[in-house]
Amino acid sequence: MPLTALIVALSFTISGHLSRAAEAERVTTSFDVRFSSAVLHQVAHLFAGGFGRAEADRLSQEIDGLKADQPRAWHFEVQYQGRAESLEIRALMDDLGMIDLDFAASPDAAHAVRAAVDTYLNGRGR
Repeated sequence: MPLTALIVALSFTISGHLSRAAEAERVTTSFDVRFSSAVLHQVAHLFAGGFGRAEADRLSQEIDGLKADQPRAWHFEVQYQGRAESLEIRALMDDLGMIDLDFAASPDAAHAVRAAVDTYLNGRGR
């Protein structure tokens, strides 16, 4: 009996993760890599936990070390408006020092990420 309960709980957990992944919305942007730290810090302000200043600092350092055309992805479990959810950040550097950042989050969080990224970059004239 305990094994059956464990299997049922595991299947609910897996289906929950799959449905959240299917609901993820992507925010993609491209800009000069020198702005990556500031952009990541703007995004970090949106979350109550899971992706904060320390994680933004670490990602910024790792992005600075990326070689051209070698994509990298990071996954975080974050707190957004009192809810636990997933945040995925992907980065790809090109030969000219431009970074493509792709954020995947719930639709609500993705909308806030888009606004934070656009507000920062538009204020800097890209």
